[in-house]
Amino acid sequence: MGKLQIFVVLCYFIPVLVIIFPVGLVFSYLFKITKLDKWSNRINNFLGYFWYRSFFFLTGRTLEVSLENWNPEGNNRFLICNHTNALEVPLIVSLPYLAKSKDVRLSYLGGDIIQRYKIIPLMMHKTIVEAVIYSEKRPNFRNFKNDVLRVLKTRSIFLYPEGERTFTEEIRPFQTGVMKIAYKFHINLDVFVVSGFMGYSSLEEYKHLANSKTIYFHYCGSILAKDYPTFEEYLSKAENLMKKKKKYLEEKELSLVNQT
Repeated sequence: MGKLQIFVVLCYFIPVLVIIFPVGLVFSYLFKITKLDKWSNRINNFLGYFWYRSFFFLTGRTLEVSLENWNPEGNNRFLICNHTNALEVPLIVSLPYLAKSKDVRLSYLGGDIIQRYKIIPLMMHKTIVEAVIYSEKRPNFRNFKNDVLRVLKTRSIFLYPEGERTFTEEIRPFQTGVMKIAYKFHINLDVFVVSGFMGYSSLEEYKHLANSKTIYFHYCGSILAKDYPTFEEYLSKAENLMKKKKKYLEEKELSLVNQT
């Protein structure tokens, strides 16, 4: 088992072994079925925050978060971010508490993993959060589109537009399927970027990230669908926003390493 895989196992054992998670999920589910969705949502958001803080504490990492000018209120948006590896999940689901908006209602888009795990990843649990499920093995585009539009009536949806874990710090081209839904139905985008998660790997090219022990999570900006006359421009703007911020963070990482 490689170094990165060891960290992934550690990360995903936290919500299984720490008692606050199963207890919290039970209460969250009870609040959910009794129509006390606000309190169910608060519990979920706190568990996500506790999960990220626990994992970073155990692995000796610090987080530089910059969400300046991001307004988390409101629905009918996609929140998009690059996807390095599975270690990003605790950070992503802690977003409401990082933004100091514990009542933000977020949903998540994911595939077979939602069906496969009943406890983790926490905020993707279908019975607690109105998650949007798709299956690459048995795709049903019509149902998928309807689920997306239904959930957006009450929540914003977080997704990874690259469509897969990249296992690299490079941002890969976005998949167009979900993004076409966003453009067609005038769904706005809030763009985020993470940097530094490959520092958990043993690859020599990321040794500087392992030494710095800093993870970056920044808001890049928002995109209003109505401002772009074509889908290609809409997609390109989202990619460029993310890549521009990622380049800035990588230059910052290297400068800090060179100073030490």
